Amino acid sequence: MGCGFFDYKYFIENYNGEDFNGIMHVVYILICLIGIPMLIRHYRQKGDEDITRLMRFSAVLLIVEEITKITWESYWDIVSGHGFNAGGILPLETCSLFIYCLAAAGFGKGKVRECALAWMASIGILGGMSYIVVTNVLKWYPFFTYGAFHSMIFHFMMVFIGLLIPFSNYHLFRKKDMLQGYVPQLLLAVVVIPLDYLMDWDYMLLHYAGGVPLIENLADKFTALGMPWLTTLVMLVVYFLLGSLIIAINIHFQNKAIARENKGSLDLA
Repeated sequence: MGCGFFDYKYFIENYNGEDFNGIMHVVYILICLIGIPMLIRHYRQKGDEDITRLMRFSAVLLIVEEITKITWESYWDIVSGHGFNAGGILPLETCSLFIYCLAAAGFGKGKVRECALAWMASIGILGGMSYIVVTNVLKWYPFFTYGAFHSMIFHFMMVFIGLLIPFSNYHLFRKKDMLQGYVPQLLLAVVVIPLDYLMDWDYMLLHYAGGVPLIENLADKFTALGMPWLTTLVMLVVYFLLGSLIIAINIHFQNKAIARENKGSLDLA
């Protein structure tokens, strides 16, 4: 198999997803396992201002990169006769929220910023980690291609910044963050749900739960019974419960870290 870095998936010959769950997938996981802790350790030694600058720079970079990727992919979809892929290319997935929340956290203030930080450090982490384990882009693109690199870097950043927020104490989590972290998810869902049902799409996995273990089978049954809205309800509840669980873990470890620091201060006194 030979292909150029910017080759589009329809023009890559003799590739049948060998890198998915192959050696290059393992390499990507190892890069994440080594690189993310190293970067977190580096930024923990810096102040909040440096982390804010990181968020602002990353937000601008990812917005430009997302526009570039959508334009690139849409061009080749149309040229190859497949047409504009409105049901799969628009930034309306759960992971797409990372772009919006990163910008809100870097440039916003008040409750908007708090909601963005809480989402990135909960559902955002979950989405990024799920992708790293199941790197679906490698089913269509070899590791050393633009299509794969864009997606892999994006989700690497999701996990890195999501974990950096609690580990650096950039934001001190409280129980209210369980609700605040769900606000971005709910706001995007308000936009996505009507589109999913009108256009027969599955953005945010709120219509067919495509690829979600166990729930996808339930979704098929709900659809067969004429009650697809049950899939939407189940997914919304799952997002909230998993996000709340991660917030609870953040609170637990932050409180333990603060207790250790306070004990150390008392010992020194």
